[in-house]
Amino acid sequence: MKLAYWMYEGTALSGITRVAGSMQKVHTVIHGPQGDGYVNVMYSMLERFHTIPPFTLSTIGRREMAQGSRARLVETVRRVDAQHQPDIIVITPTCSSTLLQEDLLAVARTLGKQTKAKLIVPNVNAFRDLEHRAMDDFLTQFVAEFATEQPKTEQFSVNLIGPSYLGFHQLHDMQEIRSMLESLGVVVNAVLPYGASIGTLQELTKAHLNICLYHEYGQSACELLKEKFGMDYIVATPIGIRLTSQFVKAIGERAGLPVESYIRQNLAPSGTIARFTKSVDSLSALFGKRAVVFGDYSHAVGMTHLLREIGVRVVWAGTYMKTMEKAFQAAIGDLADEVFVCDDFQAISHKIRDTHPDIVFGTQMERHSSARFNFPCIVISSPAHILNFPLFPAPVLGYQGMTRMLDTINSTIKLGLEEHLVNMFGEDSPGMGEEETAQEQVAVTSDLPKAPDKTTAGEVELKWDAEATKALKQVPFFVRGKVQRNTENYARERGYSEVTLEVIYAAKAYFESKSNQGER
Repeated sequence: MKLAYWMYEGTALSGITRVAGSMQKVHTVIHGPQGDGYVNVMYSMLERFHTIPPFTLSTIGRREMAQGSRARLVETVRRVDAQHQPDIIVITPTCSSTLLQEDLLAVARTLGKQTKAKLIVPNVNAFRDLEHRAMDDFLTQFVAEFATEQPKTEQFSVNLIGPSYLGFHQLHDMQEIRSMLESLGVVVNAVLPYGASIGTLQELTKAHLNICLYHEYGQSACELLKEKFGMDYIVATPIGIRLTSQFVKAIGERAGLPVESYIRQNLAPSGTIARFTKSVDSLSALFGKRAVVFGDYSHAVGMTHLLREIGVRVVWAGTYMKTMEKAFQAAIGDLADEVFVCDDFQAISHKIRDTHPDIVFGTQMERHSSARFNFPCIVISSPAHILNFPLFPAPVLGYQGMTRMLDTINSTIKLGLEEHLVNMFGEDSPGMGEEETAQEQVAVTSDLPKAPDKTTAGEVELKWDAEATKALKQVPFFVRGKVQRNTENYARERGYSEVTLEVIYAAKAYFESKSNQGER
């Protein structure tokens, strides 16, 4: 057993409640100790529920541990059925109910004759299964229970399998994918599990195609629908230019629709993506940057593709999904220098420290590690903090998702002129006083160059020749004072009595060399 704080994936209970809590008219009875009520807090805090989340705890306390908990469970299920009147009541096992060897299926069979709601017990192992495995199994169980043969829709339609509450930006992704499909002339027949009901499950087979948006879960349900009803499906997490374009083409082929104009429109030279990726600032600043990527399978693979598309070198890409190690290695291929599959938070933290990347793309845990080592970090995958559940539209998938991610990279990593100047002359120290800042601002409007106000005893005032003065005036005002001081210090240390253009270039090369050595 591991402490939950150090686990990347949640428990089976987390997976079950993500599926059930995302659906309509479904109420979950959690048969476990008082602490298992944390699910309510997660929904209320992260998803900002304006109503009480659909979970009720059937508490296993000391008395139940000694005498059995069946009576408490029966009473709780009856109360939920009467008060909430759901279509489905999910009786979920926990580690405690498994230890007590409670036969939840027997309870469901007996009570099912007395309740209006249909009772379902997830077929998962509360000890062995983790979050995504439980989600995959439980989704498949729901589909097997309710899906029926239906006539196809007249217009080509699809089911989106995967979006749920508590997923990383998944509801934003759902809206983006829905918008993309509508632009192509494709109808979304159903979404599972988010917003689904018994009626939704029964009408899944009206669609012509199932789209599993995340590789971690949902594919088993698609396989069942294919075997039982002959429904075709694709598994795709469209992140970045290549994967998104492949996704659009796959939809177009199956729907018999022309999609080339849609792709060209989004990748046009005048579009946001092209203007960023082909700008001088981005090409000079991003190309060759060293990044590390870590997260769940889908987001780690997608982000690695995106980074390579904008010229960033991925030193290593990793995932905590150890059961998907072979598939992950095949998906990454030669896109990264190294593939790293591990679920040990400390080992990953140490690897980040030893790699010394320019930027980290990871989970909330990697954000903590990066903060310790002073590396910029962008969270791209669960587990995530409440800050990564934004109120504004923030998709990761599709062309809009790439635009948002490029904007996030732009605001996180030093780009273009800023990086160039920092590498040349260093950053101002955090303790730089207001007096010194004010003096540099005055220098903007004064006749340059001037000798610095702050000099040590015995320092000789340096002269600047005409060419050097002209070059200094071309430096942006907000770093001009810093450039002047560093250049003059360099000249004094080497015995120059006058600053020339050659001295400026020599100082520039010196400070760039120092910066590069520091990065190593």
